[in-house]
Formats: sequence, C-alpha cells, structure tokens
Amino acid sequence: MQNNYFSSCYPYRATVTLGNMTTLPSSLDNMTILYFYTMELSLHATNVLVAGMRDALVHIDKVTGAIEILAGEPAEWGYVEGVGREARFALITGIAQLEHEYILSDSNNHCLRSVNYLSKETQAFAGLCEAEGTADGSLVSARFMSPHGLMRDPSNHNAIYLVDDKVLRKIDLSAETVITLPGSHLSVFSDGITMNPAGGILVTSEHGVMQYTLNETVQWLTGKTTQGTACDECDIALAKFFRPVGLRFITPEVLLVADRYNHKLRLVNLTSRRVTAIGAGEGRQDGPYQDSKLHIPQSIAVDNSFIYIGEDAAQGGGVRKLAYTGMSDSSLTQVCLTARLHRYV
Repeated sequence: MQNNYFSSCYPYRATVTLGNMTTLPSSLDNMTILYFYTMELSLHATNVLVAGMRDALVHIDKVTGAIEILAGEPAEWGYVEGVGREARFALITGIAQLEHEYILSDSNNHCLRSVNYLSKETQAFAGLCEAEGTADGSLVSARFMSPHGLMRDPSNHNAIYLVDDKVLRKIDLSAETVITLPGSHLSVFSDGITMNPAGGILVTSEHGVMQYTLNETVQWLTGKTTQGTACDECDIALAKFFRPVGLRFITPEVLLVADRYNHKLRLVNLTSRRVTAIGAGEGRQDGPYQDSKLHIPQSIAVDNSFIYIGEDAAQGGGVRKLAYTGMSDSSLTQVCLTARLHRYV
C-alpha cells in the first residue's frame, strides 16, 4: 500500500498556559461584511499572514494589522480572471503556497485558482470553474464539487491535499494530476484540513474532527454528527463541537480547533486524550483569556512564536494573536507553553 501522506513521530508531552487578549485596529473599511474563512502564514513576505477574506485574497501584517488586498474584491462574488482587484472569487476556503503563487480553493466556483505573488495575476489552476463534478484526472480534466481547505504536505512538496464535498483528494504537482484518496469517504460535509505529525490527515467534519489513517480508513477522533456545548475540560470521546472549521497542531501532540458556533478554541491533547476550551463564549471582550470572548473563530495559523485566529468580522471580530513559547524535554515528560492573546482588526 502506498501512503499519500507523510509519517513521523514526536515523543513530547504538552501543557498550555494562557495570558491576556488585546485588540489592534483594522486598516480596512467595511469590515462588517467580511470574515476570515482561511488563513496561513505567508512564505513570500516577512511578518505577513495570507488570508481568504471571503471573496478576496489579502495580506495581513502580523505586527500592525494592516491589510493589503492582493486579488479579488471583498463581498463581490463572481468568476473573473484578472490582475489584482479585477479578479472575482466565490468563497475562498483554502490556501496552499508554491514558489511564486498562492493556490486557492474557490469553493462556489467549483475549482482551484492561482494568484501570482509578484504580478497578482489570477488564473485557473485545476478543474473547470463554474462546472461542478467529481472526476479525477489531469489538472485540466479533473472536476471539483465544493473544494474546501488546502494543505501542502510538509514532507512532500509535490503533494497538496484538500477536502472536496465528502472525500479527500490529492494533487500531484509533478504529475499534474488529481486523485481521490482510497477509503477517504467522510460521510458528512467536511471543511478544514491539516496533517497529523504522527501520520495521516485530520479534517473538521460536521460537529467534530475525523482522521484519515495510515491504513486508508476514516474514523472520528473527537466529536461526531451531533452538535453540543463546549465542555471546559472533558475526555476526547465525550467532547462535543458546533461546526468547527480551522485546525492546526501547536505541538506535535496538541491540536488546536476553532469551534465556530461555540465561539471558543479547543485544545485537543492526543496524549492525555483530554479536550480543553479556551474563551468565555461569544463576544468581543478583551482581558485575561478565561474572561475573553470570541466571535465565530474560523481559521488558525501557527508560527514559531504565535497562533493566529481568524474570526467572523460581522460584529467586529478580526484576527487574534496568541503568543506562546515551547520547550522540549528529553525525558519525554512535557513541552511547556506560555501564551498571551492579542487581537488584530
């Protein structure tokens, strides 16, 4: 059996300590009609996040919160190839990065698009835009139903994975082909995607997190198809979620999940098998993390020092910045993390 993902193991443990939340102003008008559905660290610009702000691709300065629109126009749906703000998208739900371009899941146009980082030119990358389907094949002949999430394999840069309707698909950049991963039927609508450092792929699905394992099967990691209120702390088998979206590992054994309509972040410790909630519920309240409030957290990006959380901006949400420090222990007892929350835009 050929594995379509990387596999590696990390003998660490982890604890998390959180601090305070603060707010930085936005440089973009009309924030009330925007939200950060997907967000990554930009590999092309220093101190910059790249985000899908619904129908526009933007850069966000990680220090000042300043926003630059690279392609598309916020809140203007459509399908147009062009340069910069001439282009039109219909819900950007995933971002992967190549040497000179960003690859985007253009969900409601049923295709993948590319935006050149230097020229800001937008082009079709895979599938036929505005024509839905499920066919595998070349980048030109393949069809997509509703692509969500994109993740470039950190151990194999020729592979990009995505969620498409209720299956997982792989783009082979060297062969320029699209395939459906065997045994990857997810049974329910799925959204975010990340690679598991211990092997396999994790996706947010319905009201939980599912895992595509090394033996090419799908099973629930935590949560399931029934929505529920976020527990402050509970066993991984008992935790409930309400339409989670973004997910990223902050250590090799600790997964962070954006629990969208519970308005919280969830720490999933794969070693202790415990799930812990972060935040006091819906709102825009700053202060100590236990008293702070989030508004529809949707996307997560992580660098060596910070975790970035993109919110729905309909009621003033934006990008929050969670600082942390990590230290590995050769005795395999723990990784100690210290965190402080901030907010962008």
